[in-house]
Amino acid sequence: MLPSDAALSLLWPPGCEQAFHYHDSTDLINDLNLRLLIRRLSYNPSYERFVRDLLLTLVTDEQIIHYRQAILADLLSNEALVLHLQVVLETILDLERYLGAPQWVENPLRQVAWRLSELDNYVTCMVQFDEILQAASEQLQSDGLRRLRDMIHEIVQAESFIELQQSLPDLLPKIRAIRSITIGINLDEQLRPVSATLLDANIQPVTGSSILNRLLRREKTPEEGAGPLHNARDLNTGGAHFQVELEDRNSPFMPQLFKDLSELMEATSRPIAQALRRYTHINTRFLIALKDEIAFYLGAVKMIQSLQQAGLPMCAPEVAPMPSRIMHMTDLYNVNLALQLQNRQRPAGEVVVRNDAIFDDDIGRIYILTGPNQGGKTTYTQAVGLAYLLMQAGLHVPAVRATLSAVDGIYTHFATEERPEQEAGRLGEEARRLSRIFEQATRYSLVLLNESLASTAADESLFIAQDVVRVLRKLGARAVFATHLHNLAAECEQLNAQTEGDSRVVSIVSHVALEEGPDGQVVRRTYEIKPGPPVSRSYAVELAARYGISYEQLMDVLRQRQLLD
Repeated sequence: MLPSDAALSLLWPPGCEQAFHYHDSTDLINDLNLRLLIRRLSYNPSYERFVRDLLLTLVTDEQIIHYRQAILADLLSNEALVLHLQVVLETILDLERYLGAPQWVENPLRQVAWRLSELDNYVTCMVQFDEILQAASEQLQSDGLRRLRDMIHEIVQAESFIELQQSLPDLLPKIRAIRSITIGINLDEQLRPVSATLLDANIQPVTGSSILNRLLRREKTPEEGAGPLHNARDLNTGGAHFQVELEDRNSPFMPQLFKDLSELMEATSRPIAQALRRYTHINTRFLIALKDEIAFYLGAVKMIQSLQQAGLPMCAPEVAPMPSRIMHMTDLYNVNLALQLQNRQRPAGEVVVRNDAIFDDDIGRIYILTGPNQGGKTTYTQAVGLAYLLMQAGLHVPAVRATLSAVDGIYTHFATEERPEQEAGRLGEEARRLSRIFEQATRYSLVLLNESLASTAADESLFIAQDVVRVLRKLGARAVFATHLHNLAAECEQLNAQTEGDSRVVSIVSHVALEEGPDGQVVRRTYEIKPGPPVSRSYAVELAARYGISYEQLMDVLRQRQLLD
């Protein structure tokens, strides 16, 4: 039995439907810098839209995530299978172009040639696919690839497929070998054409002899005519649709000649065309439907292996039940940062800092993250969101070990520059975005806030932030709030006491190290993030000195310009 268009998917196990999808993903894509991850996950740029849509379709069904993880594990453990699938993917791409209607749909002979080529590609692809999956048969552990193996094998072993495969060697040469057609034309006394018949189909192109050869009465070969009439390639350049105009447009014979020829070819080609439609309409689409999915896994394998080769861990996370709302990640890092640092002199594994990230009943589910400027707060906040997107796409996450329960939505609120078109100003725009989050988020959601409410006075910002955190605790969501509001982090226990809820508020800090330098103590950012009380200093003075804008440095600039005594 031949499969229907949606007979099998490598992303969606039988009976499973798609999950939540973002209607407006602009903030999420921008705040998490998701375009970089999409680009690196894509097998080539043509698949970026598919990868983006897949990442933004948050799968919450554990069965679907496990289904994808198992397929990915099979590919990561079988290098030969990956290489062979790359070949099959190229064959499917060749097959895909036959879906488009050709410009010359009125030419039956070319239709037959087109359909025969489609069928040839289809058979080649199916045989390749079968050989590859049969060779890897004993190593396959995933239900998805085993199903695909059995389905492909059933098709190629079917009597109808074997019959089709055996008939191609006879059909293809007959069509592909035709290079010219011999037409006999009878003339009247005034040398006007009065009747014609199709004499033969030739395997060699017909050429016209020169006038000199005719005068010298040189013997013609069977493929040589008395002289050329038209050359469509000379008349039409660029590979366009060839249409040769007849000089004697008033002759009623010539249009009828080509009409008769067309009808003859149509009668000859009709049975073959019908046979092709019978086989290729279903099966071609079945293979093409797998194209994007195969490319998705190949892109994921490539990215995972490149990060591992750079000395960074990538692991298949354990999937915890959704109601548990837990996140345990050991040595988590920002995958985007790692991808940006690839191809540098030092391996990314030596540069990228890794941190633990834990949400659960005991430790808490709402992080108030404080620390110095450029201390890694934004990088950490993004890392959490990116890890969830990868996990719920069925992929590895950037950590040594991970246990995650799925989220039903990821909502981000990162600080943005004020724009002139914002009628309510920056604070008004921030308020709108926060309001939209709470119109959608549930206790199973992940909320990522980065320098939110920084556009107003510190006391006003603290007051609003306290309310936001209290509502998050009431809601029960998981959240990271990266902020300069040290007082907010200092009030975690007070917020827990004031507000009922099972998502505890916890203070975590981006740490620094104080080292002795030639001019005294130097602040070095370690980018290590750990639970603890907030540090009152933001080390803005040290940051200003790093960029040459401390009071003393700016005074030196003015003195050098002789503007000061």
